Amino acid sequence: MVGAPRGHRVGSTPLSRHNRALSPSLNELPPLPAQCDVVVVGGGLGGLTSAAVLAKSGLSVCVLEAAARPGGYLSGYDRHGFVFDTAIHWLNECGPNGMVRRMFDFLGPGAPATPPLKAIRRYKGESFDYLLTNEPDRLRDQFARDFPEDEDGIHRLFALAKRMGARMAHMSNAFRSPATMNPLEKMRYGLPMAAIGIAMLRHNGATERKLSKYIRSAKLRAVFCSEERFLSVLVPIGWAYHGNYQQPPAGGSQEFPMWLCRLLDGWGSTVSLKSRVSEILVEHGRAVGVRVTRGKASAPETREIRARYVIAACDLATVYRDMLPQGAVPQKMIERLETADLYESSFTVSLGLDCPSEQLGFGEELVYLSKDGIARQDHQSHDPHLVGLSILAPSLRDPTMAPPGKGTVTVHAPARMADGDHWKTGPGQRRGPEYKAYKQQWADVVIDRVAKAIAPDLRQHIELCEVATPFTHRRYTGNRDGSIMAAKATGKNIRGGVARYQTPVQNLLLGGHWAEYGGGVPVAVRAGANSALFVLKKERPRVFQALKHLLDGTVKAADVKAPELREAVLTPVAPAAVAATGG
Repeated sequence: MVGAPRGHRVGSTPLSRHNRALSPSLNELPPLPAQCDVVVVGGGLGGLTSAAVLAKSGLSVCVLEAAARPGGYLSGYDRHGFVFDTAIHWLNECGPNGMVRRMFDFLGPGAPATPPLKAIRRYKGESFDYLLTNEPDRLRDQFARDFPEDEDGIHRLFALAKRMGARMAHMSNAFRSPATMNPLEKMRYGLPMAAIGIAMLRHNGATERKLSKYIRSAKLRAVFCSEERFLSVLVPIGWAYHGNYQQPPAGGSQEFPMWLCRLLDGWGSTVSLKSRVSEILVEHGRAVGVRVTRGKASAPETREIRARYVIAACDLATVYRDMLPQGAVPQKMIERLETADLYESSFTVSLGLDCPSEQLGFGEELVYLSKDGIARQDHQSHDPHLVGLSILAPSLRDPTMAPPGKGTVTVHAPARMADGDHWKTGPGQRRGPEYKAYKQQWADVVIDRVAKAIAPDLRQHIELCEVATPFTHRRYTGNRDGSIMAAKATGKNIRGGVARYQTPVQNLLLGGHWAEYGGGVPVAVRAGANSALFVLKKERPRVFQALKHLLDGTVKAADVKAPELREAVLTPVAPAAVAATGG
């Protein structure tokens, strides 16, 4: 079926706007300081974490975010009472002993709660349907009943996954960047972590070759048909064994950045939205501030903010190519970045339903929907008829995400900017009628596949449909090619030193996903904490000495003490809402 079902609204997903309540300081443009200790460019989770750590340590901080909402990929949006997350499938390291929760506990009270997730992942193909829960032995035993000839191998596979989960749990203590360690610390923490990493890499070969050592049945191996690396088979099961799956907080993922903004407001720091940094000021090889433009396009306000440090928690290519003076970064470094292996973008369909999503057959788990009988690589093929689909019903986990008696469903698929002749944007990559028609064709195929596999009456209940392409993600995050994370941990990237905290410009540090390999909430929080640690090492050495033990996992948040550390003062949430507009 081509075209939208009659009566539902179709739009282009704006990743940074919804009508959730904002703190008073975010509802209007705040005064900008003439100078401060640290300017953070980018108000995603990494940038806000870095700013909060520094502000708690007594430094003056100004966060500049180009979008109309803080949070980056966690900003979410609202449409006619339906609230949509734009990134989170599930959370890790946000449980009581997780590294993200440790950092949030250090920053202050009121961090959004993340309940444990029980139903985790449903592996659904045309000939199989299996559910991974927080009791993974149930899945193991179901596999053994269905494939008795592989019982021994199934038990060995799950035992290996459990060991991998234990190693990953131990690695959560490796929250600190080795670049902030002295030689003895690198030996004490780095060598054991390297040993764990090497052990895990041994199991990161091609899935079919590795999995065949445990499972002879092609039908059972097909359950893991989308995983190109064997470690991707083991990790979800290993996390499940060790309780490392959490739900997003009530109200959606945007509650994380909103909480951090309230902390910053209480400490007297500035978070300025709709504020685009055009230049990082450099004098004698040292970053000394930024030039920022904000306000209406018809009457923009351009200001300079002087600062002792600049932390760039935004697209790194934009920083090197557009914000810094020519010659500040070696050309070879820029070329390595521009040719780096990045995570792909996403094609996302967000549906508002006129009934609860569970009424149509959806559960709280993520459903990975695959096709039978196609090559492993075709599940990443960027063909809407073949590509693997990740399906969620967020309102089932959190009823506040939809109006009473209604529900939400989101569907994600890997996608690239170059797909479909750049999504039919033509010369100049302008999003015209052909672009809108092409993305709707994709959406129709995706919706039909979900309806056929899970909810036959889905189309009759769609009240609202929002569609996001890689162009949408690039527009609202600024990430190169709309990448959903940043650089992959490939040999090419590691040899080229693509991910890093320090830059060729003194006192210009990197935060957010571009400082680390991989992505997700844990990586963003880790990057934010470590970029702040570089500053604290020089400016607040007593805080640095106390905080490093938290990042190393040797003390609890309550045990981090230093004279400069300030108590959190949460500002109240404003009752007024920000009006949602089309994007």
